[in-house]
Amino acid sequence: MMTKLFILFMFAVSAKHAFAQEYITEGKNRLNFAKTYFEIGGQFSPSFTGKGVLTNNTVQSFENATSIVPYLNIGGLHFWGHADFYISIPLAQHNFKKNDSANFKFNQSVVTGARFLPWAYKDNKIRPFIGVSWAVVNFKQEIKPANNQPLFSKNKLVFDAGIIYGKGSFMARLGANFYPTNKWEYPVTTNNFQQIQTPNWSAYFGLVYSFESTRSKNMEKENSRLNSFPNVSNPTLGAFKKGDWFFGIGPSTSFMLSNSDYNESKFSYFNKKPISNTYLELAFGYQFNKSGLVTALSFRNPKFTNEAYGTTQIIKKNSFALEAYKYLTDYSGFTPYIGLNLAYDNINYSEKNNTTNLSNTYNKITPGITFGWDILPGKTEQWFVLRTNLRWYPFSKFEINGKSFSQNQIEYNVIQAVFYPSRFKNVKSKKNK
Repeated sequence: MMTKLFILFMFAVSAKHAFAQEYITEGKNRLNFAKTYFEIGGQFSPSFTGKGVLTNNTVQSFENATSIVPYLNIGGLHFWGHADFYISIPLAQHNFKKNDSANFKFNQSVVTGARFLPWAYKDNKIRPFIGVSWAVVNFKQEIKPANNQPLFSKNKLVFDAGIIYGKGSFMARLGANFYPTNKWEYPVTTNNFQQIQTPNWSAYFGLVYSFESTRSKNMEKENSRLNSFPNVSNPTLGAFKKGDWFFGIGPSTSFMLSNSDYNESKFSYFNKKPISNTYLELAFGYQFNKSGLVTALSFRNPKFTNEAYGTTQIIKKNSFALEAYKYLTDYSGFTPYIGLNLAYDNINYSEKNNTTNLSNTYNKITPGITFGWDILPGKTEQWFVLRTNLRWYPFSKFEINGKSFSQNQIEYNVIQAVFYPSRFKNVKSKKNK
């Protein structure tokens, strides 16, 4: 919950201070490229059939109830009302019917999506949309009295369609999600896998509040200068300082991309590609404004947990990464980048059950790829930046008892709030002139 509140806080601050871009109907320019919004709603999923094992080892089917998951969305209408980019924060799941012998979890922990509006959003007009999102979908059965079944998580593409209607700052959205893959080979015991089909669709309804920042009268000259830039421009255009120091903080999640030989041979009932807890990433660096190059040192500490049928496996990683990346282009403030990093990883592995208490530590240096994007309508003079970082470590691994344990993973720094102190001083001095 603290991480969710942190994300909301960062968006609220950025909307006020980070040259928050606004969508208006009075022509297209750099500073009205997008409009920020918050959305609250609920996602409804129909009932489906679960499976469990009775005391005589026979498989029994049972009905899992319909459910609803409230959500918070944070996003923005971009491309002057034709596109919607968002992140979704699902809240606690609520089942409509109680089952005294079994329960389940079927929800999403991370959702990043995009929607396309063929006709640009306008007040008092119903607008259809289609979209796609990348979601981490979670599924777990809880068969009483043990309740020790594993949590499975999968990275999935989810398709989206619906309509939106609004007036002024308020909108309503009605839509449906479609899951192309909905089959799970789920371990109902340590060696008995049963196919369970979760719903292949869900419906949702949300209420949206959008807002625009009030521009300072003292900054109208600067606003006009930024609006004079072409839609596609060099990220370093207009840079007059050599560079600036910055520091940043933001929530991250890590995703395993490869199966582990060790777990395949010993714990086949574990989640094959586990997902970490949500953790805070810290960064400190220097941006070379005139060359569009950024160098930084970052710290991350993801934790991966597998727990089922009496065995608990935990991987804790403390990692420092030295990285350098370069901006590629600037499209009305959307500024992608790519580069390389070198990470020093301290990995602590533990495994516990009734017969085993194993603990190992590994120290490794691992190369990786850094990529992502900044939201930079203010270019090299913007003092508060929303940054999205992704890091890929395809070669990371360690060994346990001669078996390889892959650490091929992507770190997804959802939103990093980045502060440039010297730029802040420059903006303040301009306002006072």
